[in-house]
Amino acid sequence: MYRTSLGNGASLGDWIRAIYNACGPGIPEPHRPRCRLQTERGGPLIIWTIPYFDTPDLGPIEPWGLCVATGVIVGLIIGTRRAERLGLDTEAVSGLAAWFLMGGFVGARLMHVFAYRWVDYADNLWEIPMMWKGGMSSYGGFIGAAIAGIVYIRRTQINLWRYGDLVSYGFMPGWTIGRIGCFLIHDHPGAKSDFFLAVEMRVQEAGQTLFQNLPIEARHDLGLYDGILSLCMWIIFAVSDRKPRFSGFYLGAMCALYSIPRFFLDFLRATDLEVSDTRYGGLTPAQYGSIILLFVGAWILWKRRNEAPGNIAQ
Repeated sequence: MYRTSLGNGASLGDWIRAIYNACGPGIPEPHRPRCRLQTERGGPLIIWTIPYFDTPDLGPIEPWGLCVATGVIVGLIIGTRRAERLGLDTEAVSGLAAWFLMGGFVGARLMHVFAYRWVDYADNLWEIPMMWKGGMSSYGGFIGAAIAGIVYIRRTQINLWRYGDLVSYGFMPGWTIGRIGCFLIHDHPGAKSDFFLAVEMRVQEAGQTLFQNLPIEARHDLGLYDGILSLCMWIIFAVSDRKPRFSGFYLGAMCALYSIPRFFLDFLRATDLEVSDTRYGGLTPAQYGSIILLFVGAWILWKRRNEAPGNIAQ
């Protein structure tokens, strides 16, 4: 039986982590030994991890930027072809996607600066617009994209649910490819782990300054895990598309299906690094965003559930 004792001052994150550990294998933490698999006779099994690799050298082209750009193009192509099949306005899809991208990048940058790393930018305000140096928040991107998309939809008077579905359907493959870029540069290091999908990487721990002298160690890679999650959602969407769905289905499903795994994945993020995410009450900003996103997705699916499927009139 799993037992835990939490004091009155325990944060919300401490309670959720304790419950999560009680219901599964647990999350490796610096203050307790990492779990290792064993055979029936007690001998240790070989632990497999993804070996260390350097970021591919593509000259002036950044691997992350290349993957993001490729994801945008693939997502737009898929969304446009779906619009043609459903008899919707492809120009409206392109316009909506452009607004989503602009709002998404701005929102992602602003949330990273103000919710995660304000201490780094407070005395260097001129670096806030320098997106090419890295530093983006996925949930900030979601918020920015949602605001920009609503503005565009109100201006053009297109149907929120039908075009929201188109963007959501094309978003998942694009997000999957973009997350490959995060994996290639190890942009989201997690806690040390022997998990078979852990990635050997060099990361800067608190107090360390020379990156090239850092040891190589296996850690969870949240970029990889998020990419696997979005790939699974892409497959679910493709299977679901075999029969007509009510408008708003993919928008609601995207919010609901992404939010729950993402909430728990953030418990695997590193806490011992210079780049560790800021936490409020024991939870990351993305975990609070996941809670909100779950309710948004559930509300959309409940609100639209009685609409007849297959209605594609503009």
